[in-house]
Amino acid sequence: MASEFFTDTASTVLSKSLDASAARQKAIANNIANVETPGYKRSYVSFEDELKRVLDQNPGHEMRSELQNLVPVTQTDITSPSRPDGNNVNIDAEISDLAKTSLQYRASQVLIEDKIGMLRAAITEGKQ
Repeated sequence: MASEFFTDTASTVLSKSLDASAARQKAIANNIANVETPGYKRSYVSFEDELKRVLDQNPGHEMRSELQNLVPVTQTDITSPSRPDGNNVNIDAEISDLAKTSLQYRASQVLIEDKIGMLRAAITEGKQ
């Protein structure tokens, strides 16, 4: 997505959303892999709140710059209840989160594909 055709706000948000979904899928996979590991604390990815803050507070060029620097942050969940072995992974919640994340990833992917299709159509029409 480094092409200059994709530096507009919508494309940047979609690209960053794909990054966040990929990071979230990785964190969830790690949580699932460690569901039986004593003392393991689940990881989660925060992104949407920071994205909303950037979109709400920064108009114009400042917003573009902040969006470019926006990265998903993987954090450790120390607030969820733990089992007696100290592990706080809830496999049902993880599987649910994985399904939701997969849908979000696919939605962002489809929107990017649609944008590319519109650019192709515009280029094709411009050649005629």
